[in-house]
Amino acid sequence: MKFELLDLRRFFRNRFECYIDRGDASGAGVFDGVPLTLRDLCNILVNDDEPFPRHYDRDVRTLCGHEYLIWFRMERSYGDVARLMNCLLDSRDAGVMRPGGLWVSDVLRSRSVERTQRPADHTAIERQRGLSNAE
Repeated sequence: MKFELLDLRRFFRNRFECYIDRGDASGAGVFDGVPLTLRDLCNILVNDDEPFPRHYDRDVRTLCGHEYLIWFRMERSYGDVARLMNCLLDSRDAGVMRPGGLWVSDVLRSRSVERTQRPADHTAIERQRGLSNAE
C-alpha cells in the first residue's frame, strides 16, 4: 500500500491528536483503516520540512510541558513534531514518563543527532510491515 505524503501527514495529525487526548500511540483510536502507528509515521516524517499547522499549538504545548515556549520561537515543521514524539516515545519505552532535562530544546536544536534520526523513506516501513509490493 503506497501513501501520498499529504495522506501521511493527515494520518500523523490524527494519531498525534489521539496521543495527546488519550495517550494512545498505537493509533487504535483512529478509525481510518491504516495499519501505521504513531511511531511509524514519526519515522517517516522525521525529515519533513512542511510547516506544522498552528492550530495544534495547544496540543504541542501539552506535549512539551514546561518547555513549550521554545516551540513558539520559530515556525516548526512536521519533522520537528516527529522528532519530539520519537524522543517522548523512546523515553516511555524505557519506562520514563517524560524525558529529563531540556529535552525539547535539545531535540529542536539538533536536526541531525543520531538518536533522533529515522529513515525518511516510508517504503522501508511499508516493506517491513508487508504493505508494499515494491521489491
